[in-house]
Amino acid sequence: MARHDPLLPNAAIVARREYVDRVRSKLYRISTLVLMALAVGVALTPIALRYFDRARVDEIGVITADDDLAAATVATANGIMNIPPPGADPKEWTPPYAIGRLLDRELAVSDLAAGRLDAIIEVGRLADGTLQVTYRTNGPADGVKAQLAGFTALSVAILDWTSSLPPGSQLGTFRTPAFNTESLVGPVENGQAVDAVQVASRGFLGTVFIILMFITILIYGMWVATGVAAEKSSRVMELMISAASPRQLLVGKVIGIGGAGLTQYLAIALPVVLVLAFQDQIARAILGAGGAGLPTGGLTLGLLAAYGLFFLLGFALFALIYAAVGSFVSRPDDLQTLSLPLSLVAMAGYLCALVVLLGSAGTFARLTSLVPPLSPFSMLARLMVSTVQPWEVALSIGVLVATIGLVAAATIRIYATGVLLYGQRPGIRAFIAAAWRAH
Repeated sequence: MARHDPLLPNAAIVARREYVDRVRSKLYRISTLVLMALAVGVALTPIALRYFDRARVDEIGVITADDDLAAATVATANGIMNIPPPGADPKEWTPPYAIGRLLDRELAVSDLAAGRLDAIIEVGRLADGTLQVTYRTNGPADGVKAQLAGFTALSVAILDWTSSLPPGSQLGTFRTPAFNTESLVGPVENGQAVDAVQVASRGFLGTVFIILMFITILIYGMWVATGVAAEKSSRVMELMISAASPRQLLVGKVIGIGGAGLTQYLAIALPVVLVLAFQDQIARAILGAGGAGLPTGGLTLGLLAAYGLFFLLGFALFALIYAAVGSFVSRPDDLQTLSLPLSLVAMAGYLCALVVLLGSAGTFARLTSLVPPLSPFSMLARLMVSTVQPWEVALSIGVLVATIGLVAAATIRIYATGVLLYGQRPGIRAFIAAAWRAH
């Protein structure tokens, strides 16, 4: 039977033809260079924003009629809002906020409306002695500055309350307390829990990796499906099936077209990964010590290896799924009808990964990280932000590899059936009947 024919050399010949035809096209090369430049530009965006924003200092005015309250608010706001990032030299670091008291309220409100002032912290006292703090801004009310202003209001209230203690009590100068978080399910590196800053960094990188995987599957998966379906609509199929078996043709086309897509992906991704891996060093070289703290500090070789492995396995699985759909249709135009369901499958994995990245570490995260086609997304997300036992990773990989084998066998059967029905536009019943006869 044809399905027992050896893959080589026919599959290799088909793969080489598909790969070379795509890689040598002018459109392929131009799009690769353009996408590479865009991707590197996006990766450097945090540094560019820091570069153009480093000279900017937000002006925040404090308005209150009480001199002591004004001094306490300014000192507390400076202690909370102007904290140097880790590794920054206090002598070279420029505080992002200039906080001072303003005496003319009407002028301050006018300056805020005109954009000459970034925010106002107005402190008053109600009839019962309770402090009333109002934060005014032209930006979003739930932004970072608003949150910091809320912390400032709480701290000022505490200081105001402690001022009512008996005379002689020595409270000292307000100091911002050290604050750390620990998670029982957080990631561990070399036997030590990863600190909160790196956990946040890994969450950011995990989101980037998941988005890259999702977009790659959608774009290059359609390449595979279109390539498999294209020759079924032309007379080239009559010549090809006389020289190679359906199994050899399908495997060669999936490897060749998928390889061309992966080549373009690697050409785009490798420079981006290098930029992300050395982003802190690049930022320090351009911005000085103030460039520390960019959201890529959690990137390790182990995480890169995990991303590469689950990306390749996930891509192989979805490439075969797309090839199965391309084998089923009789014309490339028919793929448009089936593209949405395929996109929803990849979208489901993407959304599951986002749920994991947002902190889900229970049964849902474990289950989706073991069940294909969700597992490439969810297991990678779990590895980025939580502790995963080695046996879970091994089980996920094993189930994924087994699923790839089953999908490959089913895809070959579908393609062989489509070859038998070449030149026809059969319904599902006729297709199933032909597949059963081929069995």
